[in-house]
Amino acid sequence: MADTKPVIFKTYQTYGGYYVYDRHTNSVLTLSREEFEELQAVERGVLSPDVSSVIARYRQEGMFVPNVVKEIRHPQTDIMEHHAKRRLRQLILQVTQQCNLRCEYCAYSGIYEGNRVHSVNRMHFETAKRAIDFYLEHSIDSSSISISFYGGEPLLEFDLIRKCIDYVNETVEGKAVRFNLTTNGTLLTGERAKFLAEHSVSIAISLDGSKKEHDVCRKFPDGTGSFDVIIKNVQDLLREYPEYTQTSVMFFSTINPYMDLGCVMEYFSASEIIDERSVMYNIMADKDLKEEVNYQDSFYQIQKFEYMKALLVLAGKLDKKEVDPFARTFLEQAKKARRILHKRMELTPVVHPGGPCMPGILRLFVRYDGVLFPCERVNENLDFYRIGSVEDGFDLERMRDILNIGKLTEEECKSCWNLQRCSICSNEIAFHGKGKPGKKEKLELCREKKRESVGELYEQSVLKEFGYKTETEAVRR
Repeated sequence: MADTKPVIFKTYQTYGGYYVYDRHTNSVLTLSREEFEELQAVERGVLSPDVSSVIARYRQEGMFVPNVVKEIRHPQTDIMEHHAKRRLRQLILQVTQQCNLRCEYCAYSGIYEGNRVHSVNRMHFETAKRAIDFYLEHSIDSSSISISFYGGEPLLEFDLIRKCIDYVNETVEGKAVRFNLTTNGTLLTGERAKFLAEHSVSIAISLDGSKKEHDVCRKFPDGTGSFDVIIKNVQDLLREYPEYTQTSVMFFSTINPYMDLGCVMEYFSASEIIDERSVMYNIMADKDLKEEVNYQDSFYQIQKFEYMKALLVLAGKLDKKEVDPFARTFLEQAKKARRILHKRMELTPVVHPGGPCMPGILRLFVRYDGVLFPCERVNENLDFYRIGSVEDGFDLERMRDILNIGKLTEEECKSCWNLQRCSICSNEIAFHGKGKPGKKEKLELCREKKRESVGELYEQSVLKEFGYKTETEAVRR
């Protein structure tokens, strides 16, 4: 199907100015009102781009170039096989599907459509050894080795973890080796804590703020809260291994509808045990939930307030120390968006929207039975995400399909103004019960991404109006 939009751009305005985003160069121009109105006429099809004086003037600078995109194809498609053979980055071993807690919002709690639930399935050392050997054989050109242990609660299989670490240390020569583990912290005691500290295993402990906020969701099967157990273990760890705790231990706090976000932030800010700088926040996933969840009004108020403070920091109107660590993500996202917008990137005939990484290359996830998945975030029950096994190797065709998810909407992508700014991972697409993602499901997400992109462009332009700039400014006058 031929492209019917030879010149692709997006006009928008703020209270302080008129702007146009040029898809071909991924950059923004500040316009006069007259220029803005002329480009809007082109956008509406009232005026031909061939007779637009604005387009003619800026085309001399390489902007407003007629659409060059001929094919939607990921640029890493041709090198993926080489990376799969020689450059794997990280191995993630699912040592168990069991957990000693029953957290309300857990991905494996049964509240998500089609996702697995807790089970007694566990990885045997023979499978773990084959997975490690597979990883080492396929990371020959990687400068370092990184292995993570995942669950369930991985410390339920501490003996297996210890065997794996010992095996890797005995086998690997000439490369830096890093081990990581995510835990609920309830089993971080005695021999386990000693071994992890002695082997410098980086650990992330799930902790949702104060006792009240944490215990409302993170409970043992009998309904007892886990806060007191975790805090005691952290205190013991800090006393016995202070340097290790300060350098290798961080905390994950999952924002969920059952907590008071303000109380959580206040707890970490005032805690004498936990440095709030070591706390990372994430929000409970809402995709594929069986029932809609509703956050407290205070959650949205706090979120908006902290986001506004982050923007004021970028605009030079507020000191960074006034922003809660909860808003660090906002700051980094805004900075990243600014850097990307200022890095002029001209389109090529073969291109793909952002989002997909090479499946299994960056974070190879091995299930308890040796089946391979792109990463730990995908639904293990969906065959679409099975990319091989430790016995049979990689399914490269399936990996190419996951990498080239943009193929589902190829014609739409070719003429979409948001092509260069778009970022969609297949895991974001809701397709439960359909075997694999479809065009309809992806287009629904595309509409959401375009709304987000317009908001981001608006935001960046307002920041510019307030004086926020980078070293290489691409928003030009």
